[in-house]
Amino acid sequence: MSSIDLHCHTSMSDGALRPAEVVSRAIERNLSHLAITDHDCISGIEEAKMTADGKIEIIPGSELSTTFNNTQIHIVGLFLDCSCQKLQDFIKGQFEKRIQRAVRIGEKLEKAGFANAYERTKAQATEGAIITRGNYARFIYSLGKASSVDDAFNYYLKKGRPAYVNTIWPDIREAVEVIHEAGGVAVLAHPRRYTLTNTKLRSLLEYFKQCGGESIEVASCQQRPCDREYLNSLCEKYGFLASCGSDFHYIGTWRDLGLHIDLPQNANPVWLAPQAKDYHFPL
Repeated sequence: MSSIDLHCHTSMSDGALRPAEVVSRAIERNLSHLAITDHDCISGIEEAKMTADGKIEIIPGSELSTTFNNTQIHIVGLFLDCSCQKLQDFIKGQFEKRIQRAVRIGEKLEKAGFANAYERTKAQATEGAIITRGNYARFIYSLGKASSVDDAFNYYLKKGRPAYVNTIWPDIREAVEVIHEAGGVAVLAHPRRYTLTNTKLRSLLEYFKQCGGESIEVASCQQRPCDREYLNSLCEKYGFLASCGSDFHYIGTWRDLGLHIDLPQNANPVWLAPQAKDYHFPL
C-alpha cells in the first residue's frame, strides 16, 4: 500500500466522509501524505489540516472540471495557495455551473420517478457542499434503486443515460493557468477513465502539455498493470511527472486511501516538482 495519496474526495463535494474523517482514516492506514482534491472546491482543506495535527502532511488541492473536444476532463491542482484570488474566483464560477447542472439533473431524475430528487439529495449532503453526480448516485442507492453507488451512476448519470446533463466547462488552458497562478502543479486525472482511444489520449496529452500541464496520474485503484506501465511510458514520452491517487470517495473493497497506487520504480514522481519542496516528501 502506498503511503502517499494525491487524489481524494470529502463530503464537501461527492465524498461520503467529512474532511476530518477522511484524514483520520488516512492516518489509520499509515499514510504520510494526503491531497484533498474535492471537485471544484477547496472548502474542506482547513478542516483537514486541523485534524492532521502533525500526524500527516495535507496537500491543498482541487479537481477542476474542464472540456476538451466535447469530453469532460478533470485536472487536479496540487500544492495550491488557497488564498489566491484568481483560484477563488474560478472556484466560484465552477460552483455556479454545478448548481445549474445539479438542478437540471434533479429535473431529469424526477421524470425518471425520483420525486424531489434535488432537494432530497441536497438534504443528504454536508451543508454548503457542491452537489455532484456522485451525490445523486448515493441518493439513488439509498433508495434501493441500484445494487451499488457505481451501478446507480452508470445506469442513470453517466453520458448517454437518462439523467446525464452536458455542461460546457472551461478549457483546459484556463484551469492550468489558475493552478499556476495559485502556485500549484497541474495533473491530468485518471487518463484511462475517459472514453478515448490511444490516439485521442495522446492528442489530449499533447494539448495538456501545450497548456503547461506538468503531470498525469499514472497509478490509481482498480487499474490493470499494463495501463499503469503504459501511462508511465507516456510520462517519459511527453516529459510529465507521475502522480498517484486513489480517487477515494467512500470506504470500499476495491478503492480506498493508498490502496494499490504505488508508482512504477522508474517513475519520476510529482513530488519532485519545486512546488512540493515544503511538504517533506521522501527523496
